[in-house]
Amino acid sequence: MSAIARHSYRRFANASAAALLLSAAVVGLTSTPASAHGLSEIVRSSKGCGWPSGGYTTQDSRSAVNRKGTKYGKVYLLRSSKYGQHCVVTLKSSWHGTATFTQAVLYYRSSGSGAEGNVEDNGRYGHYAAVAGLTSGQCVRFYGAISSGGHGGPLAQGSRNTWGNCR
Repeated sequence: MSAIARHSYRRFANASAAALLLSAAVVGLTSTPASAHGLSEIVRSSKGCGWPSGGYTTQDSRSAVNRKGTKYGKVYLLRSSKYGQHCVVTLKSSWHGTATFTQAVLYYRSSGSGAEGNVEDNGRYGHYAAVAGLTSGQCVRFYGAISSGGHGGPLAQGSRNTWGNCR
């Protein structure tokens, strides 16, 4: 292979490698509908709570209902003492398998300083939204929502607005 051909090949290989890395990064940032169906699968999933050991307790749960009282799913507050985290899972029962707006929010407040914050997961998911956060020394509350997917479609919500489960 001539020096010119080697130089062109190397430049092509470097450009191809860069394009492949960029594609992988874009795919990694793109939200894909989660596909686990049960809480134990969601707890272990990296797109769920991300607790590979699978150990957790359910501390609270609320039905996600719309204004008319129609249930679209359930919102769970889970706790892993091993990981020192809480996780909120919004699990769909309506439009299961169809990508519609689904949201899970974990609110936390320091029991010492009173500083507040939140972490959330939302997107067009087919089965659930889930978010976990380090909550040692924190009190928590939670919120979940599911939409029917239509423009301006009914929104079902489930939440606990009071602080609790302080650790």
